[in-house]
Amino acid sequence: MTAATEKPVSTNLRERRREQTRNDLTSAGLEIISAEGVDAATIDRLAAQAGMSRGTVYAHFEGGRDEVLQEAYRRVGRDLVNMAQRLADSAGTWQDRVMAYARAMVALTEDHNRGYFYNVAGPALFGSRVERGEGSSASLAAIRKELLLAQQRGEIDSDVDADEMAVLLIGCLREAGIEIARGAMQPAKFLSAFQRLLDGLAP
Repeated sequence: MTAATEKPVSTNLRERRREQTRNDLTSAGLEIISAEGVDAATIDRLAAQAGMSRGTVYAHFEGGRDEVLQEAYRRVGRDLVNMAQRLADSAGTWQDRVMAYARAMVALTEDHNRGYFYNVAGPALFGSRVERGEGSSASLAAIRKELLLAQQRGEIDSDVDADEMAVLLIGCLREAGIEIARGAMQPAKFLSAFQRLLDGLAP
């Protein structure tokens, strides 16, 4: 094997190790958040939880704690969408498939600290930047698709704007997640209210 062919293998191995380290630190952050809340996720705790040094944390996340938590926020969003999609795949009606996203949000809030992180504390990590997270973006696209397909089948009023309605429904999910995380709304009442919203779209 020549040096030219060895280099990519070495580079790929380093990249895999780097990615694994980043994943381990992100997992450590989420473990701390779930157990004690986001304020407990300091650099020292992140390093200790992952079994690494502070220097290793900064070597893989130059932005330190906030950058680790930003990646943790993105992972929770991806996990939320994956759960919703699994629930939607086994649902029968378009209402049930859209309701899957509400049920996934409720499931997330069952881990109170993680739910609070995703819905309340996490977005502040991105500062003043206007950013729709991966979770919200993917959920918006999926809900919009369900609305359009249902409309084509005549199951939703033809005068409903699927784009605008999808945005409103995503807003409902986000606000409900915040209220549930704060203890100001009961999950069962949210699911009932969200179902009524969907039922109101029928012709």
